[in-house]
Amino acid sequence: MNEKKRSRNSDIPKVQFPLERLLNVKDLTNFVVFPVFLALLNRLPFLTLPSKPFLYFVGSAILWYIFAERSVRSNRYFNLHRAYRITFFSVVAFGVFVNSFVPSLADEALLPEMTPIFLSVSMVTVLIGYQEGIGSGLFMSFLASANLDNSLETFILLSVVVLATALTTRAIERRIEIARAGFEVSLIFLAINAIRIILQGEPIHAVDLLIAFANPILSSVIVIGIVPYLEYASRIYSNTGLIELGNLSHPLLKNLSIYAPGTYYHSISLANLSEAAAERIGANSILARVASYFHDIGKSKRPQYFTENQQEGTNPHDNITPSMSNLVINEHVKQGIEQARKYRLPLLLEDVIKEHHGTRIKKFFFHKAKTLGQEERSDDFRYPGPKPQFKESGIIMLADSVEAAFKSIKKPTPAKTQELVEEVVNGIYNERQLDQSGLDLDDLEKIIEAFTRVLMSMNQQRIEYPKEATEKVVSISGDSDPKQNTEEDRREQNN
Repeated sequence: MNEKKRSRNSDIPKVQFPLERLLNVKDLTNFVVFPVFLALLNRLPFLTLPSKPFLYFVGSAILWYIFAERSVRSNRYFNLHRAYRITFFSVVAFGVFVNSFVPSLADEALLPEMTPIFLSVSMVTVLIGYQEGIGSGLFMSFLASANLDNSLETFILLSVVVLATALTTRAIERRIEIARAGFEVSLIFLAINAIRIILQGEPIHAVDLLIAFANPILSSVIVIGIVPYLEYASRIYSNTGLIELGNLSHPLLKNLSIYAPGTYYHSISLANLSEAAAERIGANSILARVASYFHDIGKSKRPQYFTENQQEGTNPHDNITPSMSNLVINEHVKQGIEQARKYRLPLLLEDVIKEHHGTRIKKFFFHKAKTLGQEERSDDFRYPGPKPQFKESGIIMLADSVEAAFKSIKKPTPAKTQELVEEVVNGIYNERQLDQSGLDLDDLEKIIEAFTRVLMSMNQQRIEYPKEATEKVVSISGDSDPKQNTEEDRREQNN
């Protein structure tokens, strides 16, 4: 009885009161320690504290929560990997110091035009996200304005630059687009500085306007050079980095095409399905496509144990027990994770490798074991998981099953195809595999439509061309030149 009470009590989530949450080390670091550290870092080049230090530090903590921490908490990637918060903290700390250090180099009054706020905001936006770029940028605008003249005008001026930077670097797919964004923000920075000087009735100095124009352009060049190093170190890739990975020349993909060609072409088809579905629901279509390429890289180790790579009449699973087949199939997930870490693939690609089967049961081998009279539990034949943790991972799980099932239709029609897709998607949904992915029923309806359209376009029939008499010029039987053969035939006829 006591054991039942204990187990029942253990299932009840523990409620944290505000004071208890404040004393939590993790939350204390995120809400208080880090913003106070940034506020100190902001004053480091001057080696002094502001005139009202208490308001300065309290304001920093409050504005950090309002601007930055709230946007971070809505990003599910931060809950999956500590590397996201570490990278975010590092880039913001770097930005705060640079925004303070560069203007401090001026001999005379501190100039807003010298604040390179484009540098850090564009890095956060490109690597992590648009909302995080705006939130951290507004916080850095507050700290920078506190250094310059502690005025609302300067804060608004820098905030406009932050918004322009986040907007222009929001959907970057090529690195050269960062340079273009830097040029566009330079024009905006130049214009609003000119307007500010005119409204304040100050004399216009060409040098100040030139600095305002050159600042974002020079910052964009630095961003282009730094981002690849950040991607490799953190394994958090921008869309640009993902596109470079997805050009099919990666050693892992080449290896897959050689040793497991069936899996390779399955991955290509899967990428088309996943990309279309991700576009349809507003998810990251680039991530969905590239993750599809790499989701089965572990199969290159033992390709013959997977149906798509088997020759007719040869199935190694016929010679081993179902439990051994279960272990071999699970091995491709472990091998894929090892390869992803070895080649430092993005963390989200490693997640897809782990999650695209979720915790589903290998029904074929489980039923085979039962048929052979073996007493096996269904849980013993589950994939190790976990279940998909984000939308793109859930899409790839669905596309993986749909693409495999579609091959069983002999004469596919739109009605048959849609019925098959609905059956597969509903089956996975009813298995509760998508509970943690963020996909809702509306998303699933759109995904079904996208899958059906892509599958029918992939199966488009072509017209049959009329056959014409052609001269045989190529032979694989090892014969010599066909012209030489005809001359030898003539000689034999003459003799």
